[in-house]
Amino acid sequence: MPSWSHGRVTLVGDAGYCPGPAVGGGTAVAMIGAYVLAGALRAADGNLATAFASYERELGELVRLSRTIGPRVMKTLIPQTPRQVWLTSQAMRLLPRLPAPLRGRLLSLQRGPARALAAITLTHDKDEAAP
Repeated sequence: MPSWSHGRVTLVGDAGYCPGPAVGGGTAVAMIGAYVLAGALRAADGNLATAFASYERELGELVRLSRTIGPRVMKTLIPQTPRQVWLTSQAMRLLPRLPAPLRGRLLSLQRGPARALAAITLTHDKDEAAP
């Protein structure tokens, strides 16, 4: 979709920017989207066009990155040849036996969701914070 908004209506979550298959983060992205939209609506002081444009601009990078996670995870976790099936099972047997630093480095290769979430900084109004 070129835009998540039209007139007085905007979409949030899977309705607007479903991250794609096998991501497992759609709820997190939807909650972040709702939070960003609420902040944009408040900051725009009633100007919906400004609020919706700000919302799409602020959330765009997170959504773009979240859409790359599924295909990457599927390529990594779903073996496609008998050799890959065998290698995956051997790797799963070996992984718990590796030294913790090496295991951590190997597992860090699957940090796509963390990188996607780092694409956005959530802010809040300190005057409105709970005591």
